[in-house]
Amino acid sequence: MNSSKAQSMFMIGVALVLMSGIILYVSLSSPTVYVQEDVTQTTAQSVLLESTEPQADTGSVSTTADTEPKQTASYPININTATLEELCLIDGMGEARASAIIEYREYLGGYESVEQIMNISGIGESLYAKLSTYLTV
Repeated sequence: MNSSKAQSMFMIGVALVLMSGIILYVSLSSPTVYVQEDVTQTTAQSVLLESTEPQADTGSVSTTADTEPKQTASYPININTATLEELCLIDGMGEARASAIIEYREYLGGYESVEQIMNISGIGESLYAKLSTYLTV
């Protein structure tokens, strides 16, 4: 009876070691992009990029946003060609997520479908549902 208990414990130990090895192999072999959650969220309609064109010096100092040229995004945005700034215009998309999308795009060599962004850590089904209407390939 004692040898059967030792044999059972040995088999449980072997099973645990095998399972640990499989989990480690799967976690290290699958491509993963880590995303730091962006704290601020903005609406795509209200966020505008400021133009980087130099302005002529008129002798007065003005810091109002009305005097600077603005650029808006046209939707849907192609995730295979989008810049970081264009992706940041989307509601729910921060700079960290936009960077992760571009980084994963470079890893893949280009997206075949918009659904592939769900492979990025931090983009689940609910966030994908919000973002997918703004994206295309």
